[in-house]
Amino acid sequence: MKFYEEHKADRDKFEILAFHDNSVKTLAEMDQQLETKNIIKGRWGGKPLPFPILLDATDKTLKAFRIQGFPTMYLIDPKGNVVQMGHHGLEEVLAAKLKEKK
Repeated sequence: MKFYEEHKADRDKFEILAFHDNSVKTLAEMDQQLETKNIIKGRWGGKPLPFPILLDATDKTLKAFRIQGFPTMYLIDPKGNVVQMGHHGLEEVLAAKLKEKK
């Protein structure tokens, strides 16, 4: 993710988490799917993903956040409150908030 790499200096101020849908039940299955679908080689240029991918085998998290499709992004403050959500534009919001903190 371009944003993740561009903001290395601010890595102590934010985290990106990815959730995988319930099509896989184990990390081994997820790794295989990422490789089979050419996600690592294609989208990530052969580099390992720079952020954690969490499995949601029960769909509880996806349902709790009402995620209908991927990607869906949420900006959550340090207290755990959802600040903003959407499919596009959250990188700009986060970049602005990171600037405010400097």
